[in-house]
Amino acid sequence: MIGRTLLWLSVAVTVSAADDLTVLRKGQTPPPARMVREYLTGIANAQLAARRREIAQIRTPADFERRRSNVRAKLVQMIGGLPDKRTPLNVQKTGEFRRDGYRVEKLVYESLPRFYVTANLYVPTTGGGPYPAVLQPIGHSKSAKNRAFYQTLAIGLVKQGFVVLNYDPIGQGERRIFWDSYLGDSKVGSSTTVEHEMVGMQSVLGGESVARYRIWDGIRSIDMLASRPEVDGKRIGVSGCSGGGTLTVYIAALDPRVAVAAPACYVTSWEEQLRGTGPQDAEQQFPDLLKEGMDQADLVTLMAPKPYLICSTTEDFFPIEGARRTFDEAKRIYTLFGAPDRVAWFFTGGGHGMPQPAREAIYGWMKRWLAGGPQGPAKEPPIETEFEETMNATRTGQVATSLGGETASTLNRKRLPQMVVDAAGSTRDRVLNLTKYERPEGLVRAESYGTIEREGYKIERLLYWTAPGRYVPALLFAPTSPNSRAVIYVDSRGKAAEAGISLDLDTLAKLGYTVLALDIEGTGETASDWGGYSSAWFGQEKIAWLGLMVGRPLMGLRMEDISRGLDLLEQRQLAKAATGFAKGMAAVDMLHAAVVDARIERLVLERMPASYRQFVLAPLHRNIHSIALSKVLRAYDLPNLAAERKAAIVNPVDAMGHPLNHAAARQLYGEQLRLRRETDPISVFRSDF
Repeated sequence: MIGRTLLWLSVAVTVSAADDLTVLRKGQTPPPARMVREYLTGIANAQLAARRREIAQIRTPADFERRRSNVRAKLVQMIGGLPDKRTPLNVQKTGEFRRDGYRVEKLVYESLPRFYVTANLYVPTTGGGPYPAVLQPIGHSKSAKNRAFYQTLAIGLVKQGFVVLNYDPIGQGERRIFWDSYLGDSKVGSSTTVEHEMVGMQSVLGGESVARYRIWDGIRSIDMLASRPEVDGKRIGVSGCSGGGTLTVYIAALDPRVAVAAPACYVTSWEEQLRGTGPQDAEQQFPDLLKEGMDQADLVTLMAPKPYLICSTTEDFFPIEGARRTFDEAKRIYTLFGAPDRVAWFFTGGGHGMPQPAREAIYGWMKRWLAGGPQGPAKEPPIETEFEETMNATRTGQVATSLGGETASTLNRKRLPQMVVDAAGSTRDRVLNLTKYERPEGLVRAESYGTIEREGYKIERLLYWTAPGRYVPALLFAPTSPNSRAVIYVDSRGKAAEAGISLDLDTLAKLGYTVLALDIEGTGETASDWGGYSSAWFGQEKIAWLGLMVGRPLMGLRMEDISRGLDLLEQRQLAKAATGFAKGMAAVDMLHAAVVDARIERLVLERMPASYRQFVLAPLHRNIHSIALSKVLRAYDLPNLAAERKAAIVNPVDAMGHPLNHAAARQLYGEQLRLRRETDPISVFRSDF
């Protein structure tokens, strides 16, 4: 019988300097750091090409209306729907100051009960109302609406006769989600992107998007504007930059009261975006987005034929060529409606942002379509911004310390764990549905890159292919006196993490086990170099996001790598079955693989996250992207999967990777739980379980 291990060693990896356990050599194609990215991008490009063929068939307004209805329904579904009722805004005016030609009100209102939105309302003090209004959702910025960059557009517009509402999105400005008074910053650091990802990945597990909260804030902000006597509710525009550009696109697509839109430095095309910085913040893409045949042009044209201005800069990380493609498609749709002049594209030199020429294009666009002004840019008036603290709507500059209330994190932690599991079908069917696992077929293509002799066994460096364009570096530990038992091993740290003398794989090989250790996709030698703002917290988040977008989650790919490794053992007549031994996040991949591949007879899963549910119960978490599955909370949890297998769960961890409380772990796994107490942890592999 193959047993279980209790091992958790906190020692460094000690591979002999003479033992080169690297498999890949210079010139490997595709390059290992780009392998997963290139494979998934190939799928994405095929999906986008299929979409282009569909768009080419749109020849009449009726053709487009059918697609519009479908796209809008998909968008609402992807974000998890919107709240079903508008609760009281409970607007509080916390301060006001006056400047030449306008005044600024400091406001706090509730988009959901006790979910406070901090905002500044700029109101003209010249001319007669009611005035046209512009909502400015703020882009990614620590100081958000208080930042001079965002004050500038508001002042430029208010001086030209517009009421303007600048508000702080969640995780920014006065609405930091994880604010720590002692740090004077968020617990996760200064990056607002990390805050969004932290709550965003929780939302994904529930089949939602953090965009749900952000869009609802925008819709309720339009409610607030429309309630003001100074505002003409039929003349409301939206314009924001960067993440505010994202929100401009979403709000304009979903709120019919928006009469004019002007997103800046966001609109591009996914084909171009994937050539560069790829997936961005958690609200800026959705699982199955590309699989469902959607691109940014779909979101832009949801507003057709209302006036729409796309603003770009030549050096932006949202590629300008993609903006051109989206504009060209939008222009074609607007032309079907006889309104080609209602969509325009303005671009100017510079990097990411909204430079003065772009702002002047926005002033002119808003004046033309909301105030009957002439065509073309409008000159920016003299502008003097305020000190950031002057713009605070709360006493302390943070909702957390002034008002308390809810955050996206607290709302997720209340709502998502309550989701009802749909137990229809077998567990295996549900795993297949979520992971999109595809059983590899045919003989395994494999190459050997030499062997390393050690006392009692040898290590063969192998490379095998799971599918065209996808390969797995592996180490095969072949004992001199094999015991007819096999182990297939994966580790989030890579295949060589336990290959040193006296470490796990060395010990197992000396006990006679044939061990195949794998660098499943995105680990070890195939770790992606496609990093982002959140990599320190979440690791391989970009390839994980792309996998979700194209309907090929990273976990499903890794499960296929494991199955192909078992095929290789069979093909070499080394074993027809094996114990699955895995550590860290990779243990979740192994557990899922065991559900769909019966050749994994037993499991030893060490330092595995104890459950998906803990990721939505905890405020903070790490490295969830690689195991993220959309809607998994509605399908099963890890203890459900383990209960159906012969498994030893060794020292499970919480959402931050810390050892889980013994009582909590025992409650989840019962007799399957194993804790490290023995001096010879490998002794469990000698036992029957």
